[in-house]
Amino acid sequence: MDKKQPIFFLMNSIDLERGGLTKASLKQASTFAEMGYEVYMLTFNYNVRYPNIRKQLIEMNKIHPKVKILNLYEALDGRVNNHSSRKTLKKATLKALAAGGVADKRKGKNAYRIFQKGIYVKYIDYDENNHLRFIDYFNENRYRTKREEYDLKGNIKRVLFMDYQRNKPRQIIYYNYKHQPYLSEWINPKTSEITRITMFDLKTGEVTKKYRDGTTKFKTDWVHQLLEKHTAPVIVSDTRSTDGVLAEINSKLALKLWRLHSSHVNYPFDKNGEIASKVKTGIENLNNYDGALVLTEQQRKDLIQRFGYENFFHTVPHYHEGAKKSGFKKLLVEEKETDRNTAVIVSRLSTLKRIDHSIKAFKKVVRVLPDVKLEIWGTGTEDEKLKTMVNDLNLENNVIIKGYTHDPDSIYQRGLFSLLTSKSEGFALSVLESTANKTPVVSYNVRYGPADLIKHNETGKLVEDKNINELAEAMIELFKNPDKAIEMGERASSFIKENFNKEIYKEKFLTAINNAEQWKKTRKHRGE
Repeated sequence: MDKKQPIFFLMNSIDLERGGLTKASLKQASTFAEMGYEVYMLTFNYNVRYPNIRKQLIEMNKIHPKVKILNLYEALDGRVNNHSSRKTLKKATLKALAAGGVADKRKGKNAYRIFQKGIYVKYIDYDENNHLRFIDYFNENRYRTKREEYDLKGNIKRVLFMDYQRNKPRQIIYYNYKHQPYLSEWINPKTSEITRITMFDLKTGEVTKKYRDGTTKFKTDWVHQLLEKHTAPVIVSDTRSTDGVLAEINSKLALKLWRLHSSHVNYPFDKNGEIASKVKTGIENLNNYDGALVLTEQQRKDLIQRFGYENFFHTVPHYHEGAKKSGFKKLLVEEKETDRNTAVIVSRLSTLKRIDHSIKAFKKVVRVLPDVKLEIWGTGTEDEKLKTMVNDLNLENNVIIKGYTHDPDSIYQRGLFSLLTSKSEGFALSVLESTANKTPVVSYNVRYGPADLIKHNETGKLVEDKNINELAEAMIELFKNPDKAIEMGERASSFIKENFNKEIYKEKFLTAINNAEQWKKTRKHRGE
């Protein structure tokens, strides 16, 4: 791969509090930027906070400052440079927004209901810094008719016109900083799918382009405009919502790589099982890609056995350097002292992660060792259910759900060991992070990742899937023998440094790109 070749990573969205996929994608982009490549991360969701997100990601050392995060809606709006020279608009007062109505503040919210002559007409919402976020409008039957959304500078950015019955958008109009409409989207309120997109000329207001078949062509046209400005770029789809876009990219414009971060089959995750719905687009378009990147050798072999294409699939695992040296910037972070009575989990709190198994197993642990604790770090859809479970099992003094952390390294360093009870993984990034920080992992032996990263009883423990009793026994053993756990952690860290370091990652990624280029040339020669 020519060092001057730019590389584009397709992401549907990027935000500050995200799971392993986003973290891994930010790291891979940063690694290429550190190596001197011109790197772009392309996002397709609407979010007025992108200027702040970019700034905070750099400040938090989560992204290399030379990585360019571009957004489709910003590009259409003309906000790519954030209009830094433009002043913030004069703040509209609540009195002015109420327009003579009565403001009733919502308890516990920075928001107000506005009544005029007794009729509820508006809902005004502010963020924690008192920036106006949106205004909802209601008719006399209390149906929401529209929502106006604003950016941090006080500009109205889009208006959502609502379906009365479903209280969902039917049409969305987007505006630039001059309050000129540049885009409209028609929405099916039943499915929330975009059925039609219309683009407008900012000078004349005339229709310039129309899209009637979803958003793929709309997104692809923007990507084409970017690729056409570069010579022989590489483009990688990192999220399943962008797989269709990658498939439609003109192969003459770029080398196209599909990067898979999760299992390609549904539960019970047999290698020949049903293809997962979110992966179907990618699987159906293998012939439209130049290569596929997976995280483990086991998954690569399973895919080759099922679909062929031995030279098409490439294994590129993650890497982790720990807290003292992270990616592109050295950090002055002291290692935390291990708490021999504490186990930890750092995870998205979703049904896929089965955190409830860890809590149920910990109940058994506490019966034997009443003073031990389990810290659960993360957020997600299962947050409230897990808190309720902790209370129902009377584990309030032993299991603490701590919320999201931006510093997982220090969490892992403090724990005697960590837990992984997922139904499935693409690689088990949390295992890599934990062991890199000298903290062994007790993990269900599921596809894919744990068996690649853990040597049973040497660097951690592999437990039979869904065996809560065995999970509890493994925890009790390590709590009773903390020195053994600490020695496991030391061996685990050495194993990770030897087999999953940054240099190996770079070599495997660049080799995969080179092999994909050869694959593409061979296919072209064969006339495929």
